[in-house]
Amino acid sequence: MLLGAHIGISGGIENAPFTARSIGCEVMQIFSKNQRQWKVPPLAEETASAFRVNLVKAGIKAVGVHASYLINLGTSDPGLMRKSREALTEELRRAEAIGAIGVILHPGAHVGAGTAQGIENIAAGAQEALAATSGAKVQILFENAAGAGSTMGQSLEELSEIGRRSEFEKRVGYCIDTCHLYASGIDYTSEAGYGRLVDSVRDTLGLEKVRFFHLNDALFPLGSRKDRHANIGEGTLGKEGFRRLLNDRNFQATPGVLETPISDDKDHPYRSYEKDLETLHSLVRTGR
Repeated sequence: MLLGAHIGISGGIENAPFTARSIGCEVMQIFSKNQRQWKVPPLAEETASAFRVNLVKAGIKAVGVHASYLINLGTSDPGLMRKSREALTEELRRAEAIGAIGVILHPGAHVGAGTAQGIENIAAGAQEALAATSGAKVQILFENAAGAGSTMGQSLEELSEIGRRSEFEKRVGYCIDTCHLYASGIDYTSEAGYGRLVDSVRDTLGLEKVRFFHLNDALFPLGSRKDRHANIGEGTLGKEGFRRLLNDRNFQATPGVLETPISDDKDHPYRSYEKDLETLHSLVRTGR
């Protein structure tokens, strides 16, 4: 697996690849804009171009863009639905401009409308955004959920159902979050448990459609449905929750990024990332 982390863009999005490389990343994830705002200035072509050039200079092999947390494609509220679809379209345009492989998207929550309606809303919203960017190559990568409230995509079957609804099959894939898997009740810390997980992924999502991983330990126990991340080896997943995944040949060229807690040291906020990356590399067998 190609290892990296989520990198902030406060120093300018074009400089993020160098930050990633400085802490030992092979791949990276970013927000392409302020994720707490609906409206942002367009991404200037010179900025996008500089990012692409610096990605190569820094030797970063792949980048994913995490969509804004404001987006909820599962909603039935007309106003929020419209804003979410427009925001996702803009996310795809920006990701395409900087050469990202995909936009990692939380499917959303049905907020009481029910699972069937939520799936219908999410599929329709994704379809609209993909159609609006029909000339692009960048994918929507639906991320599995921990399962709190009415959030969609807790099960792999539900995630697969959402993805299968698109007419743009080649532009739909998945991002698997390790903490979310465990929080949703999937125990893959044993050899047998991991085998069952791989079989389930193969039968639902398709192994080749898993394009990205979020590598996070879990703060709370199995089945908690709480989306709270811990640093690698310091949570309830522990190191054994990562060893088999990191050495799985099915995912040897798949990006895996950290979204673990960063350091309180303002001068070196990614010191904890460096430690987590070191831990992950220690779990990879020689000659991967």
